[in-house]
Amino acid sequence: MIDHDARRNTLAEIAADLVATGGAEAATVRAVAAAAGFSTKAVTHYFPDKRALMLLTYRHAALTSKARTDASQPKDRGDLGALFRALLPIDPRVTRDWRVWFCFWGMAIADPEYAAEQRERMRAFVAQIEAVLAADPDFAHIAPGNRPAIASALFAQLVGIVTQATFDAEHWPPLRQVEAIDGAISRVRGWEKTSNQAPVCGELAGN
Repeated sequence: MIDHDARRNTLAEIAADLVATGGAEAATVRAVAAAAGFSTKAVTHYFPDKRALMLLTYRHAALTSKARTDASQPKDRGDLGALFRALLPIDPRVTRDWRVWFCFWGMAIADPEYAAEQRERMRAFVAQIEAVLAADPDFAHIAPGNRPAIASALFAQLVGIVTQATFDAEHWPPLRQVEAIDGAISRVRGWEKTSNQAPVCGELAGN
């Protein structure tokens, strides 16, 4: 009996690899079928067209990233540093998932369904940051009302680091990536406890 979920995941993995190395144009149904050793007809059972293929590939990459961030967290507390370090493009598979995400950006600009998907994935990750922030004892002094703004600012900081590391790897080696995100987190950790205003993105970046 065919395990359809396993086969769908296998095809999504292949498509993600193709997107990461050759862009959206490289991930055709025919190319995925050839790489998987299946007939085109067999692949269209799971992806009837290029649009469906790209959407499922993006969702697969997003779910892979979510599993990675979930695994980074201790069972009894939050660890904000571990959450962000799990998403730095240091590991090849993390880099691949970010490349899929960047590729999806271009398509989301002109496609309302893709844009909605992108928006919901970003909001979900900001919500995860906020939840980890609340569960990490190092940030117990952060008022609940300030957590959403801090989570959004940290997410923006992460995307900025990842974008530069992806397209300018020579100037953004792993150590610099880690130092940059740890620096942003440290500024939140040392943020004045009596302040009533959450730090903005520029402050997290040290500006």
